[in-house]
Amino acid sequence: MTGWSDPHTERGDSGAEKSLQELAASQDGYFTAAQAIQVGYTAEMLGTQIVRGLWLRVERDLFRDACAPHTDLEAFAKWCTWFGTAAAVSHQSAAELHGLGHLYPRFIHFSTVMAPPTPTRELALHRRSVRAQDCEQIGPIRITTPQCTALDLAAGGISQELLDEVVADGVAIGRVDAHELHEACARRPAPVTERIEHALATCT
Repeated sequence: MTGWSDPHTERGDSGAEKSLQELAASQDGYFTAAQAIQVGYTAEMLGTQIVRGLWLRVERDLFRDACAPHTDLEAFAKWCTWFGTAAAVSHQSAAELHGLGHLYPRFIHFSTVMAPPTPTRELALHRRSVRAQDCEQIGPIRITTPQCTALDLAAGGISQELLDEVVADGVAIGRVDAHELHEACARRPAPVTERIEHALATCT
């Protein structure tokens, strides 16, 4: 990360800094205390970097390179870094990132079994675990697949009109396979199946 000083230079060891640079760069500049320690930093070194203004403390145990450029996706990357593989962007937020429908979510929707690090009004948490096959990685962001997202929204509180738009967009751009979605919804509660079937009917 540009602008970082190397706490290992006095000992001739720049491996930790380089490893953390590469990791943070893949996470929009964010990294956790555990990740820093794993590559060789000590708790004292973490404190020194913060005092020097080289790292910014964002949340409990979550930091960001002070020189990292801002991006449109950094709010998503922030929480994906903190939660790790224990969570995924989902529901309205996943639809937004996939370009499905026009839901304009007020919060960042995450599916996770974890609690946020501190009370926050940024997140709308859906308490559940997400299977690996229902997720994909977009840069630093772990997100539910378009098919999983459609099924989640069908089980949620959005209107049928908005759901129809999400499914139609997914089919139109080739991110949702109509046949596979129909098969998947058959294993869901009847109201979800009915809503998905209605949405698919609008695509024909």
